[in-house]
Amino acid sequence: MPPPEIPQDTPKLPWLPRVRVRLPGLDLATCLVVLLVGIHWGVEQAGGPRHVPELFIHLGLSWSGVKQWQVWQILSYALLHGSWFHLLINVLMLWLIGGRVIHILGQQAWVRVVVCGVAVGGFLHLLTSVVMLANGYQELRLVGISGACCALLITLTTLSPESKMWPVPVSGKTLGIGIIVAEGLLWLLTPALGIPGLSTMGETLEVWGGEALFLVSHACHFGGALTGWWLARKLLAPTPSLADLQQMRAKRERDIGIDGAG
Repeated sequence: MPPPEIPQDTPKLPWLPRVRVRLPGLDLATCLVVLLVGIHWGVEQAGGPRHVPELFIHLGLSWSGVKQWQVWQILSYALLHGSWFHLLINVLMLWLIGGRVIHILGQQAWVRVVVCGVAVGGFLHLLTSVVMLANGYQELRLVGISGACCALLITLTTLSPESKMWPVPVSGKTLGIGIIVAEGLLWLLTPALGIPGLSTMGETLEVWGGEALFLVSHACHFGGALTGWWLARKLLAPTPSLADLQQMRAKRERDIGIDGAG
């Protein structure tokens, strides 16, 4: 009887990067995804965003709302989405990229990145709205958790700068810098901001890319991305040892002329 054939390992193709997808688990990322899907399902059951305008007016982020002391909007806008497609893109980033961040830093750090990404992204959107209103444009009400998604993505690229980020065949560092620069530039090119030269370039881009190009809050994306970069660098900062603290204390004492202090 011939010996059984031993299956051979599939050869690894260098141009096909191996993708590691997180398994489902009961963590904060999964709970948030379930919450967002549940909220949008309820909105769609009511007929869609157009049939529940009060919900979007009170929870979506706008300068007019914040002026009326609806300050919760700086966070609540992240709970709403305009369409299933909008929601799908965001929850995939939250779950897949957020899961990697949880694996590396833990759930407490993940919460900090998400909340700060939402808040800073919302704050920059409000600043943009103030300028738009001053220039005679109508402000755009912000919904969606993309600020947190950008924060998580840039956190991951900063934590793993040499890793290849599928499906883009570049290093994490290159991808992170590219996203920050692109979103910052698109924000400044927004025609409604009225920045000399840049607004004209933005109007040209709008002709080629369509009006939807600047209906996206690039200010929110940029704010979230910067937040992720800053938090990742802060979280990566080494904790000083006792010897380091003693050296810093000795240096301060020498600087102010104190020697031999207990």
